[in-house]
Amino acid sequence: MTIRFGGTILCSVQNLKMTIAFDGTDFCGWQVQSGERTVQGEVQRVLSTISDKLVKVTGSSRTDSGVHAIGMVANAYLNDFTPDDLKYRLNSMLPGDIAIRKIERVAEDFHARYSASGKRYEYRIIFDKNPHRRNYALLLYKKPKIEILQRAARFIKGEHDFTAFARLKELPDTPNCRITRAEWFESEREFKFAIEGNRFLYTMVRSLVGAMLDCARGRFGIGQFSEMIESGARLHDYRVAPAHGLWLIEVFYP
Repeated sequence: MTIRFGGTILCSVQNLKMTIAFDGTDFCGWQVQSGERTVQGEVQRVLSTISDKLVKVTGSSRTDSGVHAIGMVANAYLNDFTPDDLKYRLNSMLPGDIAIRKIERVAEDFHARYSASGKRYEYRIIFDKNPHRRNYALLLYKKPKIEILQRAARFIKGEHDFTAFARLKELPDTPNCRITRAEWFESEREFKFAIEGNRFLYTMVRSLVGAMLDCARGRFGIGQFSEMIESGARLHDYRVAPAHGLWLIEVFYP
């Protein structure tokens, strides 16, 4: 975007796409909230200091307090900086729990949220107490049956109304999501649940994980889980998995 006065170019404004990693432990999520420490708030504060003017940052999604990210995407309109110079300045000034992984110039109409075609999340579970991972994975002392988790995950793929796995007061007008991947991975000390889709409702991934864990614990059956997927109704109570096990891994764009 070029700003002119008469025939003179005053400045050239760039739309810059930022890929951001953060440790969500000490944040009240991504989105700016009055009186709270948030990732968006910290990035905007530092960008505004560097630019000597108020800069608005648009994120690809909001995250709950305690959720982590490897691949959060945001964009902002700035001038006078190259991507490499801005990345260096931001990482020099941001707190240690936020890192700018990449900055690139994008089209003027690129929007971190509305241009996205999908996202990938992971939920991580460990079974040995480890003080170095206590804020980064859910600790369970008894392994759930992986076969049940894997069977339950198969019902998630496809397009469904996920109202049964969302916070009702945050429910959008269209609660359907198209899920292209939903699978569990097992290693000796850790389970990971990977999910990809075109969109996600608020608390949806944590709700799905909590419901699948309750299936594996025998609180209700696979058939009852699939019934909630198919009907969109929360027919059975389940516990929502804690936020600190959830990671935003990647945001996809066409």
